[in-house]
Amino acid sequence: MKASNLRKLRISLGLTVTGCAIGMGVTRQTIINIESGKTTKESSLQHYELYLKDIRRKQEARDNYKRKLK
Repeated sequence: MKASNLRKLRISLGLTVTGCAIGMGVTRQTIINIESGKTTKESSLQHYELYLKDIRRKQEARDNYKRKLK
């Protein structure tokens, strides 16, 4: 996934740069560098992408559970 798409995904999930940094155990600057394309390490991009997709999966599971309770 492109760095710019990772930023869009983060925003669509309602996450802040700081929140992602804390969740991943990295600095805010690391997240900023990944999203701006300054970090080209494939492992960093993949790790961040997997982190965001895991958050999305958890949010979807929570939403599905809430719908079942209604």
